[in-house]
Amino acid sequence: MVGMLIGIDASRAVKRFKTGTEYYSQEIIKALAQLDEQNEYILYAPTEPQGSLANLPKNFRWKIMPFPRLWSQVRLSAELVRGKPTPDVIFEPAHTIPIVHHRKMVVTIHDLGFVHFGELYTPLERLYHNFSLNYSAKHAAKIITPSNYTKRDLIRHLPIDPRKISVIYHGFDKEKFRPATEKEREMALPHGITPPYIFFVGRLELKKNVDGMIEAYRLLREEKSVAHKLVLAGRPGWGYEKIKEKINALPDEVRKDVIELGYVGERDYPILLKRADILFFPSWFEGFGLPVLEAMAAGVPVVASSQTSLPEIAGNGAILAKPSKPLEMAAALSKLLHKSDFRKSQILKGRVRANSFSWRRAAKETLAVLEEVGRS
Repeated sequence: MVGMLIGIDASRAVKRFKTGTEYYSQEIIKALAQLDEQNEYILYAPTEPQGSLANLPKNFRWKIMPFPRLWSQVRLSAELVRGKPTPDVIFEPAHTIPIVHHRKMVVTIHDLGFVHFGELYTPLERLYHNFSLNYSAKHAAKIITPSNYTKRDLIRHLPIDPRKISVIYHGFDKEKFRPATEKEREMALPHGITPPYIFFVGRLELKKNVDGMIEAYRLLREEKSVAHKLVLAGRPGWGYEKIKEKINALPDEVRKDVIELGYVGERDYPILLKRADILFFPSWFEGFGLPVLEAMAAGVPVVASSQTSLPEIAGNGAILAKPSKPLEMAAALSKLLHKSDFRKSQILKGRVRANSFSWRRAAKETLAVLEEVGRS
């Protein structure tokens, strides 16, 4: 079969500071590069790639197009009108399809968080996100979502044919996210962190239920046998002032053990996760919840929210607790810390569950969608 020319908006993959969408863009490109030798790829981006993205196979070539803002909507649109050669299909790993675009577009819509948490956004931001979502849903030949939850959410909020949507789960880096070796358990941790600790990674905002997490931690520390720190990795987000007030209101001996690291990069994050005793992830809303998968793969037991996509992704590999119930969350944390047999069982269940996910599988399923659209 003759290969196709596939274009990818790689603007998020080359960003220096990566959160969920940027990390997904990077990893799906890397996985496609390892999988596909038949098709040719053009990767459009505003800046030069770094690290592993700079050393892709010969059938992947970069087209760097600097532009100050609205890069996907304006600069990429111009390229898709004027640029040669013309790809058979364009893959947009986020929900912002260019205003002027190739008729054969595949878009990944990660979640509808801005619909459920409109207060996190300014009126202009809400207008922009609503326009982008509706435009992408209407103009994409196919839509990829990372969970059945997000697929159902799309169908609830938009007049869209369910057959247009493919659910493709994310994967994890099997080299980075595996149980800590003896050497890794003996090494000094970044940022001066010392075990034991409970770990959270994500933006420090109310949508992530960080205030509920602090309250659950306060209740847990009422058990005098618990001396675990709570390590928070992530930048401040919406409602951070309320979160900080919650931290400052803790008793002195507890407050000193709440450690904020700020943004943690790809080099430090895996070891901080692997050395944690628990990943605590009680978010109100997630389209997938990648840290839960990474923790399960790394042999770190998880206490996660029982809402949105998290039960679907975690399966029986995590303890699920209601994010509105700090006492329930604290009890789940306590059980993992004090019942060693239960803890070992949860770790095993988590690793088994994680084995059903991989970036190779995600890339294979994504490529099938791209080829279907490109040849239609």
